[in-house]
Amino acid sequence: MRHFNDIDPLTVAQDPRVVASIQDDKEPTVTYYFLIDGDHMIVSNTNWKERKQKWLHYQIEFPKRGLLWYLDTLEHKFFKTEAEGGLPKGKFHDKTEIEGERIKLGRAFNADGNGGGGYSFVTLDRKEDDLAKEYTFTDAFLFEGGLIQIFEDIAAKIKGGQL
Repeated sequence: MRHFNDIDPLTVAQDPRVVASIQDDKEPTVTYYFLIDGDHMIVSNTNWKERKQKWLHYQIEFPKRGLLWYLDTLEHKFFKTEAEGGLPKGKFHDKTEIEGERIKLGRAFNADGNGGGGYSFVTLDRKEDDLAKEYTFTDAFLFEGGLIQIFEDIAAKIKGGQL
């Protein structure tokens, strides 16, 4: 499994691997960056903490074909009933292996901290402090804040061989 250095929050905006970015819909100090590095995608965020006068950042990495799987699974497993081919009743996640890395998509029931839904994008084999690395995005950010469109645009370029 290929390893990646941490993204530098001070220079990520100028990184030539960045293919898109978006400001968080609730926290204006948080920006998400989407990078393509060879056959992998890196999702990173930066967050300036004024009170602490420091940058916080986090990232996950996965095979870029994993983004295609995440989107396909969202549409065909989570947005459909069991009778339509979706996940069985009571199952709230799906996982697969792509290029030797296990990834998972799960439904989050308190993604916003107020009981609102969302989805967790998880890289099961990449860990930090013995926990799988993941991002949980709220439904509002995904579907109203423009994040799903960014994912779809990147996925189309991956499919088309542009990335």
